[in-house]
Amino acid sequence: MCVKDELPARGLTVRSWLEWEADHPPSPAYQDLLCRLFLTGPVQLGFAVSYEAPASPPRPGHVDDVVAEAARSSFAHAAAAQLSDVTPMTVDHIDAQIRRLAVEYVYEEPLPLFRRMVTLRDQVHDALAGRHHPEQATALLLSLGQLCGLLSNASLDLGNPPAAVTQARSAWTYASIIDHHGLRAWVRGLQAMIAYWAGAHEVAADLARDGQRYAPGPTALSRLASIEALTRAVLDDPRGTGLAIQRARDALAAGTPQDEMHDDIGGEFGFPAAKFSYLAAATYVHLGDHARAIEQARLAIDLYKSGSATSRAYGNEALAHVNLATGYLMAGEIDDAATAISGVLTMSTNRRIDGLTRRLSQIRLQLLAQPRFKGSRRAGELAERIEDFRSSLPVLEP
Repeated sequence: MCVKDELPARGLTVRSWLEWEADHPPSPAYQDLLCRLFLTGPVQLGFAVSYEAPASPPRPGHVDDVVAEAARSSFAHAAAAQLSDVTPMTVDHIDAQIRRLAVEYVYEEPLPLFRRMVTLRDQVHDALAGRHHPEQATALLLSLGQLCGLLSNASLDLGNPPAAVTQARSAWTYASIIDHHGLRAWVRGLQAMIAYWAGAHEVAADLARDGQRYAPGPTALSRLASIEALTRAVLDDPRGTGLAIQRARDALAAGTPQDEMHDDIGGEFGFPAAKFSYLAAATYVHLGDHARAIEQARLAIDLYKSGSATSRAYGNEALAHVNLATGYLMAGEIDDAATAISGVLTMSTNRRIDGLTRRLSQIRLQLLAQPRFKGSRRAGELAERIEDFRSSLPVLEP
């Protein structure tokens, strides 16, 4: 209100209004602002005393006047209620921007997109601070939940897991406020992956399983079941892994019905067959099944290559190459492994997401350090190239 009315800004704190409610009246300047805000006077807000004679109770002959006044009051309130600072065009513009960000996230560098997400999130905050209709508030809260989810994903890719946790928690809060199952399901999968990368695999499995009760369609269910399979494989639970991955396959094959976030918007909110195969490859890596890991990794790479440029998620495709290399190393095939990740190791610095760096470090420290590769010139060269990749951090310009 101060900004709109070109008044001096105020630094209101929680303690201030708690004191006001405890019969410590605000200063005259704040009293004036509160009167402006509530469109009334100091007497009505309890800041002053009126010495006017009380109004006489209506006489029976004046019933029509009382009824008419009540009607005028209702109409005035209804007229005020229909006012909104948010136009339908504003809501549509915000929704269009989020859809664009979700799609661009799979093929663009994360940092520039992160900045755009923050700017759009602040615009939504401003819109919610003004007057709006209930359905507009719901749409804006959904937009905030989606933006916080994308910001969480970007925070994880940029190597800041604590920020990712906080953003994901915010997204879950917005989803709960508006009871949006599609957003709930997507956020649960995101939280599960954050926990997976943090090494909290039991928590990750529980989150992925819990999210499945919110899945509004087969795409969301397939994504969550695939993540559950991945985490159960790390927990050395072959039976649970098999059940989860079969559930994911069945859901992926079902195809309908579709939901808005996972299917209509898609992009980072989606879950195409290529991503299923990429996660399945990582799952079989954890199970120690190098043959299936190689098979699923190859399938993921082929699906990404055959897709459109805007659907080619470079991060997941690169991780599929890492899964392929891991499968080859598990089979002792060092030359094939080096070929599989040769393109990954030359990726643009600003595309080197944190998960990719972690997986390559695991190859260098665990697989290439095995006795079978001791003395191998090719293994030594590959370890050096991975270390060079790992030491080249993304350029985070202010």
